[in-house]
Amino acid sequence: MGEQIDQLQKLKNKLEKEKQTIKSECDDLRTQIGHAQTGKSAAEKLAKQLEQQLNEVHIKLDEHVKQITELNHVKSKLTNENSDLVHQLEEVEHQVAILSKSKAAIQQQLEEAKRTIEEEIRGKGSVGSQIRNLTADLEQAREQLDEEQEAKSELQRQVTKLNAEVHQWRARYESEGFLLTIIYSKKQTISFF
Repeated sequence: MGEQIDQLQKLKNKLEKEKQTIKSECDDLRTQIGHAQTGKSAAEKLAKQLEQQLNEVHIKLDEHVKQITELNHVKSKLTNENSDLVHQLEEVEHQVAILSKSKAAIQQQLEEAKRTIEEEIRGKGSVGSQIRNLTADLEQAREQLDEEQEAKSELQRQVTKLNAEVHQWRARYESEGFLLTIIYSKKQTISFF
């Protein structure tokens, strides 16, 4: 019976040791679970922050895409207006050239008329009225030529102004395009994580 008590005592001691070992392992597991839960909470918080940043980047990207579309529309409109003004300027220049030829022809006719008048001045009294008529025609042609030249100058000013606006919009478009490239690369970096 003493042997049985010794064996039971040994078994009890052994079980106590195993109990302490298991208790220690349980404490370690509890500590590890606590650390894992803390890490999980931090990771979830970071994931939410990154998701919010990603959403903000998407919103900004959409806004920039909209701005680029609007700028392209404005650029297209300005280019069309510029083309129309250049076409109008070419037409005015053509009309000015025609009027210049007409003016030269009228001046030549006037000179011929003056010579004819000088030759016929002795015998004809109506020559003065012809000279007045030709002079009036010449003045009218000069006035018309001056008006066309003023219109040409105005169109040239408008074309210059539109070209300046086109260059300004182009510079803005290119600078915003560069910013969008940076935002897009940041977006890809964030979405990679």
